[in-house]
Amino acid sequence: MSKNANPTREEAAEADLGTTNLSPAVKWFLLLAFLCTICAVPLGQYLWEISTNAKAGEKISLLPKSFAVFSYADQERDREELRLKTSGIGYGLDLTRLYNVKTIENAKKFESSIEEESWLLKALGPAVENLLIGTLGSGSRDVYCGRDGWLFFRPTIEYLTGPGFLDPGVMKRRALSGTTPKEAVQPDPVSAIVDFRDQLAQRGIELVVLPSPAKATIYPERFSARYAQISTPLQNPSYPEFVRRLEARGIRVFDPAPLLLQAKGKKELFLKTDTHWSPAGAELVARNLADYLEKNRLLPGKTPCSYPQLAAHAENAGDLAAMLKGSKEYGYGKERVELRQIRQPDGTPWSASPDAEILFLGDSYANIFSLDGMGWGTGSGLVEQLGFHLRRPVDSILINDKGSFTTRQQLGNELKRGQDRLAGKKVVVYEFAARELALGNWKLIDLSLGKRAERPQTAAAAQAVEAAKAAPDGVQVEGVIEEITRPPRPGSTAYKDAVIAIHLKQVTSGGKPFAGSQIVVFCWGMRDDVATAATRYRRGERVALKLRPWSQVERKYGSYQRIELQNDDAVFLDIFWLAQPEDGGAAAAPASRQDAKGAVAVSDGIQAASNPALAKPQPAAGVTRPAAGAPQPAGLDAKLLFQKRLLEIGGSKEEARFHTGVDGWLFSRQELDHISKGEFWGEAAQTTSLAGKPDSRDPLAAIIDFKQQLERAGIELIVVPVPAKAHVYPDKFVAGIAAEQAGSGTRFDPVHQQFLAALEKAGVDYLDLTRLFLDARKGNAPPVFLQKDTHWSPYGITLVARALKQKIAPRPWFQALTGQKFTRKNESIQVKGDLLDEASAAAGLETVTVSRIVQMLDGRESSPAPDRNSPVVLLGDSHTLIFHSGGDMHAKDGGLPENLAFELGMNVDLVGVRGSGATPARVELARRRDNMAGKKLAIWCFTVREYTESVSGWRKVPVIR
Repeated sequence: MSKNANPTREEAAEADLGTTNLSPAVKWFLLLAFLCTICAVPLGQYLWEISTNAKAGEKISLLPKSFAVFSYADQERDREELRLKTSGIGYGLDLTRLYNVKTIENAKKFESSIEEESWLLKALGPAVENLLIGTLGSGSRDVYCGRDGWLFFRPTIEYLTGPGFLDPGVMKRRALSGTTPKEAVQPDPVSAIVDFRDQLAQRGIELVVLPSPAKATIYPERFSARYAQISTPLQNPSYPEFVRRLEARGIRVFDPAPLLLQAKGKKELFLKTDTHWSPAGAELVARNLADYLEKNRLLPGKTPCSYPQLAAHAENAGDLAAMLKGSKEYGYGKERVELRQIRQPDGTPWSASPDAEILFLGDSYANIFSLDGMGWGTGSGLVEQLGFHLRRPVDSILINDKGSFTTRQQLGNELKRGQDRLAGKKVVVYEFAARELALGNWKLIDLSLGKRAERPQTAAAAQAVEAAKAAPDGVQVEGVIEEITRPPRPGSTAYKDAVIAIHLKQVTSGGKPFAGSQIVVFCWGMRDDVATAATRYRRGERVALKLRPWSQVERKYGSYQRIELQNDDAVFLDIFWLAQPEDGGAAAAPASRQDAKGAVAVSDGIQAASNPALAKPQPAAGVTRPAAGAPQPAGLDAKLLFQKRLLEIGGSKEEARFHTGVDGWLFSRQELDHISKGEFWGEAAQTTSLAGKPDSRDPLAAIIDFKQQLERAGIELIVVPVPAKAHVYPDKFVAGIAAEQAGSGTRFDPVHQQFLAALEKAGVDYLDLTRLFLDARKGNAPPVFLQKDTHWSPYGITLVARALKQKIAPRPWFQALTGQKFTRKNESIQVKGDLLDEASAAAGLETVTVSRIVQMLDGRESSPAPDRNSPVVLLGDSHTLIFHSGGDMHAKDGGLPENLAFELGMNVDLVGVRGSGATPARVELARRRDNMAGKKLAIWCFTVREYTESVSGWRKVPVIR
């Protein structure tokens, strides 16, 4: 087609838009300009750091400061521990996980380091903030500017405008947001609060939940002109459902939002430049909460106390104004508030009463006007006002920030130490910021009352601890940092102060062991939005610190935002405080620092004592390593193929529920994840388990505890772990493994064999189904597992019932029973495996033969039924329900309960649950409250994947009371 010699203006414009002609010089100029632009910032940062270090007389580094976070030096101790525990592929897998976690942590530190040290941010930050705040009136990253001088916290706006926090998709994304097991997020507030209530109910204590509303919930018109008038408080879309679910479970919810909305026209109920309510708002909530407790008769009658009030006032800039650097320039000045300060009956300052019948757990909404460090006065907070209106003493645990778990965690820690904070309590009020429902980590906290762990101490060490308690200015100690927590980034939260925790080992004082050589130290990690010198400490460093007992300063500092250690063992250690001038004693001594290798780092001009070099690691007792060139065991090639396939699946980014094996066999991804983790009990459970609570991660401890409970009641236990399908059918899991290898004595579950040996050592009777099923494969028998389902087949059930009969038959109590007669009726059915989706269900139907168990009663055919009065109880997961319950369990009358009835000649009792058989089955058994009266034997059946993949974990459940 020839070009138009006289194009129109439109045609010419279209032609020009479709092509761009650049000369080589322009191309090179643009390329170089682009490269210079993107390189200028890091190059400028590097030159600025060199100049700054030179002026300060510091050593000039060839690497930018931000790259220092990519250090793996502090992982050497972990590497040595792994080398002692594992070898070969197991060591490689564990080492990969270790470095993966460290790399994720380093990436976060790298990002924070760039933000904190950037010269460009320091140079342009004030100008950009002036534009955003002063000119545009929009706010900063964490603070939104509202109308008429009001400020709003960004997370509270996100809570109100974001998706429903109970939406399954939202909860799934939040659950996956933790980068390490220690940072795992439990997103469901309902399950956490129900668990909390259930534990309190066991001690006869009522729970009242108090979600403190966001400022924009009550004053949306101060944020946007669109909300001139509202008749109901603004909330997250899931909030009504949250309240409904709690009330449906019998949990009391005191929602102050409607009260505040109704009363807001009379007084300002929230502070203009702060996230919290005003004194009038706190007093209104306290008065109505007191009325609620009295009307519902939650507290017993008591002679009323008279608490005098004193008029006071406070003047302060709100926490949101403090987050806006230079807020005074933008008109956000100080606010003055009038306070009603509550005093004790004798006129002394108000204080919490440990022997009170009501315990108040709260965050900064309860601390404001109470905690001096918040700058809004003391003695006038929510708890003080509640005590005034109730006319009775109140106990309290108040900690700023993270109300979703911190106060419950503090309560749990005190109980574990043997300090019964719940003794004599009738009511617990649980207050938290409503935004925590969508943003918080709702950990499940164990409230079991424990005994303080006694550690061997020399007389000198014990005397040193007592001397520290008596010394007015603290005691000097030295030790090596085992673990240290980190404060939030300055300016990223509404709280300008934060306490961090240090786990100190090899602790000495005056050259003598101190406090069992291990202690926990609390210290300031952030003060007035500035990171302290303590944040420069690193794991493995030897430090010298001046400390005083935490008990002496807890009343003063215990309510500040605190980042606790995630090490459950540290709960039982003595706690100290890094002495400060404002404590009334001496400041902390300059700390000398030394890494674990003995390389000394000098801080503040003081050098540490020399640290002995670490001894070369030796193999653990009882551990032998194969000599080089030793003959390898049979089946090694098959095992390598098996492990290689597990690694491939583990490294895949696919999130499928199953993995497709050979000949159409399907294998649960969750089950494969479990068998790839290695050792899963004892200390290893803390890193392999998905359970949120550290004390619920060890299956061995839970099984032994259950066995001991039953033993004391004269009841026997048989544990029946259902093996992984891949361990029984490795040839169907990996191409290249022959069926003969699976049945030739070669086992692919060495870790599970070790666990069974640990059970046997503890005196726990068990049934090794892997051996049973592998032996069954030697003949021409049907499969023991369904091909496209997570469960065993009818034939597998028959084998298990027969094996249990052989174990039970020799027992005298069983031989004394009169047996009943049952018969089998075989029937072919088609089943759809639970690993299939709806789209592939029709093509994946599997034909199996079910043995239905029947009994003739009065000349009529009858199906066996679980018998509560049976001496044998079967408890467990869906393996006890498959082919028993019908519906998605495929059939009725052909499951393990019926087959046991056939083999034993009697019906058995059944406690079967869908989902995890680890803890829920025992919880259901405990709820019967009959102490298993009349029972002789408990058969506990569960899939092995629950050892690590159960989110609820392996709790010690008091089945026998």
